[in-house]
Amino acid sequence: MKSDHSRTNNETRELQEIFSGLPNSQYLKILLAQVIRHYDPEIKYIFQKHVGWQLVIKQSEGLLCRIKIHKDYFSVVTPFPDFGIKYLTPMVQVMSLEFKEKFEEVTENTQQIEMKVTNEEEMEDVIFLISLQAKKLRNPVV
Repeated sequence: MKSDHSRTNNETRELQEIFSGLPNSQYLKILLAQVIRHYDPEIKYIFQKHVGWQLVIKQSEGLLCRIKIHKDYFSVVTPFPDFGIKYLTPMVQVMSLEFKEKFEEVTENTQQIEMKVTNEEEMEDVIFLISLQAKKLRNPVV
């Protein structure tokens, strides 16, 4: 019991440290709340001296995403499912400018997509990309 409690306290301190140095941390808070609510993931907090904080978010089936904390924003690296191009092409017009720019670079061989998150629209796009990855993990043959 004590180890679970101390691990939770460590995670709380780590999150507070991440949030305190990040402008627009509300988007990270919302993103994490959505991911936790919908996917009940395992979250691993990693700090590397030259890179900074990263959060690796997994489900038992595999990786949902990695969140990289930068000085003025955070970015989310999401595995890009095989069906991504077909699924996302009709939706590109309603997505954020950041997503549209990233999607122009997507090919059949794209393995992952990394998006900056600096506003609500980008956060919503990332949540959608994570949902596609979760769909792939639940049903590998889509």
